[in-house]
Amino acid sequence: MKISDKNSDALKIKIRQLEKSKNDLIKRIERITSLINNLPGMAFRCIYDKNLTFEFASKGTVEILGYEPEEIVSGLAFRQMVHPEDQHCNKKTIAELTPEKNRYDMIYRMRAAWGEYRWIHEQGTAVFSAEGSIVAIEGLLTDITHQKINEIKLQKENLRLRSSMKDRYRFGQLIGKSEAMQSVYDRILKAADVMASVIITGESGTGKELAAKAIHELGDRRDGPFVTVNCGAIPENLMESEFFGHLRGAFSGAYATRSGFLVAADGGTLFLDEIGEMPVHFQVKLLRALEQKKFTPVGGPTVFTSDFRIISATNRDLGQMVRSGAMREDFYYRINTIPIVMPPLREREEDLPLLIDHFVAQHANEIGHAVTLPPEIYLTLSRHHWPGNIRELKNVISRYLTLKEICINPFQQTEAVGLTARADEPGASEPIPTSVNRELAEVEKDLILNALSENCWHMGRTAAALGISRRTLQRRVNKYGLKLAENRPKPPIAKN
Repeated sequence: MKISDKNSDALKIKIRQLEKSKNDLIKRIERITSLINNLPGMAFRCIYDKNLTFEFASKGTVEILGYEPEEIVSGLAFRQMVHPEDQHCNKKTIAELTPEKNRYDMIYRMRAAWGEYRWIHEQGTAVFSAEGSIVAIEGLLTDITHQKINEIKLQKENLRLRSSMKDRYRFGQLIGKSEAMQSVYDRILKAADVMASVIITGESGTGKELAAKAIHELGDRRDGPFVTVNCGAIPENLMESEFFGHLRGAFSGAYATRSGFLVAADGGTLFLDEIGEMPVHFQVKLLRALEQKKFTPVGGPTVFTSDFRIISATNRDLGQMVRSGAMREDFYYRINTIPIVMPPLREREEDLPLLIDHFVAQHANEIGHAVTLPPEIYLTLSRHHWPGNIRELKNVISRYLTLKEICINPFQQTEAVGLTARADEPGASEPIPTSVNRELAEVEKDLILNALSENCWHMGRTAAALGISRRTLQRRVNKYGLKLAENRPKPPIAKN
């Protein structure tokens, strides 16, 4: 056999070996690709550039995000798909990786092809260059949306369980343990569970906005904005602009393009206070926007959409307004799916002590030291009818703690000492009965005596503990003839 034939045979054997190696490699790649594509998630590789451009994506992307791998690789980038609120945390996690500590684990939201954000659990590794800089990110994404939703529901349920137990004297920023307020709390919980429109009615000063905030904070939109609109404070000719927004030059004075309340409330709650003041002509336009979930800014052809919840409040009789033509019937039914009635303070008198203590503590926190109300002040507050409700109560307490004056309506003033209405002023209240005066005197005497005993008859410390001046304390001691009893232990000598 010639040498050339031998070389030819050897070459053929080598080619067959290379082909076999190539086929084996292809089969291995196919098996690995099949394995990756069958993982319960999306395997990926990203170039570490500005947007984290996809270099590879497995078939799992179809189930998780609704994109084919080719779509992901050819036209999308990681940071285009991550929720804006989660971008900062993601960037920080990756930036803190090092060649020695290159693995990471994080949870965030990612936008799917159909527009919905899905909760994603990502585990991955950063690939570093020889110089120590990140060149790529490799990892696995799994969809945990169902698990996260259940977790959020559980947290919400835990909050409700806590609210239904001993803390029910306080619900969000609402305060009260009366039966009337317990009914309000239950109504708020039911309203927070659904997306239906809520109308909160009640007299001025009963806490309608606080109830609206409680619904928002307990609902699924609590992470979204809570936009408050006072419908009675907007001029009629600016209603459309304020709600829908306007383009620059749309009307005289429109020097810049401005978004309206509907855009501001996207993803959250739009609270329409004093809804009864909204003009009929604008009710038609707002109703159309609510029904179609679309609106057009003043001066522009572009149609905008906004996803928000409506909560309204009023102290007016909306039923009577519908009958008189001041409110459209279709608009009334659109905003009045779940009614909540806030009770006036005169119908929940058992809540007065809680409210008084709350406002006193609030005032003390503002000025930086403890303050107290004398028993006679409590009596005066408990005898008042409170036409201004909780807002009036807070004002009266703040005024007393600041000026030591009691003024429980604009036409009546009561002196701080003795709490006897000035006889020369119009509208003076009837004098406190003599028997009540005697009872108050005994209460005050015991209060001062106990305070003196607790402070070893140190006049300065006792006056501070009672929240009165030392001179006032000395007058009270003289008035009631208080003396250190001989059988009491002698206090240590202290300089006054």
